[in-house]
Amino acid sequence: MSPYRMFKLAIMFSILFAGVGRADEDAVAKYRDYLPGHLLTLSEDERRSSVPMMFSGAANLVASPAGDLVMQANLNSLMYDGFADYDGAKRAFQADLGEEPTGTLTVWQIHLLGYRASRVNMTSVSFFPFDFGGTMTENWASVKGTVEIIDDKIAYPINHVEIECSRNEGKCEYRQIALTLPDENSWVQSYHVGEIADEIYWITRWEGQLIDAVPLNNSACRTNQLSLNFDTQEFFEVARNNTVGECETMLGSTLPLLEKPRVSRIVDGREIVSAEFEAISEETLTFFSSSFRSRVEEFVSKAGGD
Repeated sequence: MSPYRMFKLAIMFSILFAGVGRADEDAVAKYRDYLPGHLLTLSEDERRSSVPMMFSGAANLVASPAGDLVMQANLNSLMYDGFADYDGAKRAFQADLGEEPTGTLTVWQIHLLGYRASRVNMTSVSFFPFDFGGTMTENWASVKGTVEIIDDKIAYPINHVEIECSRNEGKCEYRQIALTLPDENSWVQSYHVGEIADEIYWITRWEGQLIDAVPLNNSACRTNQLSLNFDTQEFFEVARNNTVGECETMLGSTLPLLEKPRVSRIVDGREIVSAEFEAISEETLTFFSSSFRSRVEEFVSKAGGD
């Protein structure tokens, strides 16, 4: 295998384990201060059954031929001098974490370094659809946009829904996709686009510029009614309880009863998406080396005074 190919595989390996979640807090607390070499001396059974995967990944990265090169690159991306002063960069990184600057990274510090380096390289996306609006003819209608829950937080803020209704068929097709942003508990620090809804609705009213519809399959824990007003370009979804008590989902989890109907609306999602990526940008500013951040603050202060 060529050195370049080996380095690319090591980078992919680092990214893969940079965002692995902390499923067992006790295990994280137990192994977080292990050095990579110490962790690798544990029995294979213990590593497989007890050691968090993110820590095993960190230890294996260090043991790989390109391990140091990957960590130097990660340090450089956070504005530490990883190539010119590798040992000093590691010590500075540890000091910024508020930990003893030994120059030898623990498996937790290696994981955190990989997570932060991956996070600062995440940028806003241009490939996700943000079309908004509704069109209606005598026998056909279409709505596109982003769903937001009024007075509550939605699980997938960056989403896109498309609804197509046929008066002749008496039904609407409802499809929704979402772009998931990773966090520190994600398996991989990359975007994921997936389908979260593909449903058929029966049309209960088609009158003037108004359409109401309910799910064809109405056996879920909650029922969702569509209320589409093409005249005002206001498009709502109203979720209500479909059972008298708590309901068990197909995945085996228990869904609590809604205290009141939950109203969502379909809107132009550009501001929502911008806010999500702005939050990432603000978070990642704290990941850069303290010396770099000080220089940036000094520059901004001087620029503001000129």
